[in-house]
Amino acid sequence: MRSGQLCAFDGCTAKLFEEAIHPQDQDTVVSEIAHILAASPGGARHDSSQDDDQRADISNLIVLCDRHHKVVDAQRFRYTPEILWEMKANHESAVSRGQLYAMNAVGFAELEAVCSSLRLASRVVSSSIETLVLPPKITEKMAANDLGEISAALIRMGIAKTTAVEAFISFSERGAPGFSTRLQQWFKAKYAEGILAPLSGDDLFSFVCSAALDNAGVNRNELLEAAAIAVVVHLFEICEIFEAVRAAS
Repeated sequence: MRSGQLCAFDGCTAKLFEEAIHPQDQDTVVSEIAHILAASPGGARHDSSQDDDQRADISNLIVLCDRHHKVVDAQRFRYTPEILWEMKANHESAVSRGQLYAMNAVGFAELEAVCSSLRLASRVVSSSIETLVLPPKITEKMAANDLGEISAALIRMGIAKTTAVEAFISFSERGAPGFSTRLQQWFKAKYAEGILAPLSGDDLFSFVCSAALDNAGVNRNELLEAAAIAVVVHLFEICEIFEAVRAAS
């Protein structure tokens, strides 16, 4: 989700998966999750002072295509930890900006793509979005769930579309009674799956957004990423996923 389905190496536009064309084939993941500081002694940029949790933390992982994973590990003195952390940050920031600008164009078509499997089961953006002051109840709930700036950026993006999400859910409910309940139950299940992983804080929020995007199939783009974020933020706002402030307290 944070890599925008693309290799994070500077200038690389390699997709992280190859869509299947034949109906009996499966989509193929062609990306690799690389450790910035190696997981094992002797690996590229290994830091013996790290513990296993630190090595496995998302902050130490960068998603690369097969070619660039080999390059950064083979050329470890050129691609230092500092260079890779900067590369990861720049790439994820660019993806976030793309999602931000796409958010304004999200409509029923994109929300349908994100939510369709659940329903079937029974462009100018104001620069103020980036500095939007979130309502107290949202900031309190974020604090109660240990959500940091990564989640805050996603919530600032999505909160402008929560009315559209609510309208879409209401529209879908008329055509497929029970849709709203199925939607909430599915997201609650994904939220629980993330907790059991175990994930928490920003990593858990990103996981739920990624699960929403998976519903849209393999033809992913910035509009669908933005739609997935909007649906999650709506459910977060109405307290269907993540702990409410009183419960968390």
